[in-house]
Amino acid sequence: MFEHLGAGPKMKLKAAIAVVLLAIAVAAVGSVFASPFGPAPAQYLTAAVVKTTVAQQIVASGSVRSAATYDLAFGASPVLELGAPAAGGAGGAVWLVSTVVVKTGDRVTRGAVLATADTAAATASVQLAKAGLAAAKARLAVDGAGPTAADRAAAYDAILQAQQQLDLARQTGTVTSQQSSLQVRQAEAALVAARAKLAADQTAGPVTSTIQADQAAVLAAQQQVDTLTLENRAAATQAGGAAQASALKVSQAQAALQAAAAQLAADQAAHASAATIATDRAAVAQAQTALDAANLDLSTASASSSQAAQLSALKLTQAQQALQAAQARLAADQAAGPPVATIQSDQAAIATAQAQLDSLRLSIKSSATQASGQISSAALSLSIAQNGYASKVVGATAATISTDQSAVAGAQETLRLAQLTLDGATLRSPVDGIVVAVNVVAGAAAPAGLDVAVSAASLQVTATVTETDLPSLKLGQKADVSLTALGTTATATVLSISPTGSIPGSGGVVTYPIVLALATPPAGTFSGMSAQVTIITAQATNVLAVPSIALNGGTGQYTVQVLDASGKPQNRPVQVGLITGTLAEITSGLAVGDLVVTGTVAPLSGTNTSGGGLPGLLPAAPAGGGQGGG
Repeated sequence: MFEHLGAGPKMKLKAAIAVVLLAIAVAAVGSVFASPFGPAPAQYLTAAVVKTTVAQQIVASGSVRSAATYDLAFGASPVLELGAPAAGGAGGAVWLVSTVVVKTGDRVTRGAVLATADTAAATASVQLAKAGLAAAKARLAVDGAGPTAADRAAAYDAILQAQQQLDLARQTGTVTSQQSSLQVRQAEAALVAARAKLAADQTAGPVTSTIQADQAAVLAAQQQVDTLTLENRAAATQAGGAAQASALKVSQAQAALQAAAAQLAADQAAHASAATIATDRAAVAQAQTALDAANLDLSTASASSSQAAQLSALKLTQAQQALQAAQARLAADQAAGPPVATIQSDQAAIATAQAQLDSLRLSIKSSATQASGQISSAALSLSIAQNGYASKVVGATAATISTDQSAVAGAQETLRLAQLTLDGATLRSPVDGIVVAVNVVAGAAAPAGLDVAVSAASLQVTATVTETDLPSLKLGQKADVSLTALGTTATATVLSISPTGSIPGSGGVVTYPIVLALATPPAGTFSGMSAQVTIITAQATNVLAVPSIALNGGTGQYTVQVLDASGKPQNRPVQVGLITGTLAEITSGLAVGDLVVTGTVAPLSGTNTSGGGLPGLLPAAPAGGGQGGG
């Protein structure tokens, strides 16, 4: 009787069963109307046991929506739309739109270009980041390789130079001290001589005073000659030290030039990168410049030393001439007699000698302080050179290498971010889908928010189920989705079940939102369409089944009434399986074709009745239990 249901167990099962039950009811009514005269015995409504599919279903209304909508903005990663538009481009940058190749409603594939922006600034940032990374890696490579022979030689030369400067400062200090002592003795002697001359002139008269003055002049001239001779020696010593220092600088510059040229030749032989070759050539040029400067300093020092020597020789010659003149004046005065103002001249000479002595002592004190400072500075330079030699010979420390590695990591992150920004100048579709919004125009700056939005081509259905249906739902259950506008049905799978229920409106049954994934949406399916969802929560295929209303009793003690050969109902115990609102699975106790009682029709009075309805229908509903209806 229900055999035709086995061909499509998932499609409109309830409607098919309703048709069957209606046919049974009509047949029963026809049998009642066959005896129109007088009271008649009770008639039974029956149904035959059939093999079919028993299915428990949940039916819900919903609508179609896109599986995901992505908001795109220049300089930012795609954002899955959750009710708020995407943020603007990365870092608040202003993006000038170059091209827009889509419009609202266009279908696009994953990776398709939607729009592009000007990349000049972003490209420059990437190049700058690459240069920074190359510099950081080069620094790490240099520190990791340790000091070269040229580094060691340069450090050793620095120590020699600092030692020479210290020795020169000490030697200059010694010479200056000796010179100062001599000058003090000479000044003191000049003062003593001036006082003695005054005394002698006061005792011996004008002739004696004049002679003594002449003798003092001769003595002063002799002292001046001696002083200039000592100064010339000191100047020659200092010039020699300066020449040695300049020669050492020339030697160092030559060594640096050779090292730079060797490094360039080694890198060229090793086919190093263009950046490395350019750096080596710059180092060679710098070393050549330093050598030229050192040679110029040496030439200048030599010229200055020669000029100073000539000047000193001229001063000495002049002093010797002054001595000869003083000696000649003494001889002339001895022959001609003393001048008239001898006493006044002697007194003035004493004052001058005293002033010179005082000034000389003050100058010597200042020179001593300066010489001490020069010696201390030279000693500090030597200590710094020694420490620098130790650090360059030992090589970079673990802390330095770690710092270099951190710098490389930071440069790599800077490059990564710069590259992301550059990549963000091209908007690409993250999925196969439809363009739903375009807010950019070629030639204008992109807005601060959403630029382009794309909805995924894959579709979902959202619906709600009642709290009584919720326990039967499970993720992955199959469902049939009827699309009202298209008049077709598609297959879907339960994708998510919300654990939070709500009561729509001011009251009613608690409902829970669910989402189903459409396997293959029919052509013409769009977001927002209405959908009717039928979910099979339990099912038994190719089993014996009877209408659920034929069951009597309760769980574990079910019975049905079966008509015997005489047409009388007999109780028969049965075992049941799945029970729904329309059908019940029979696992034992019945066979295909058995007629079970589903209800009775009360005897009619002696008159015919007509019209719809089934007067006296008394369905024998199951007394309890089972696995629920749908």
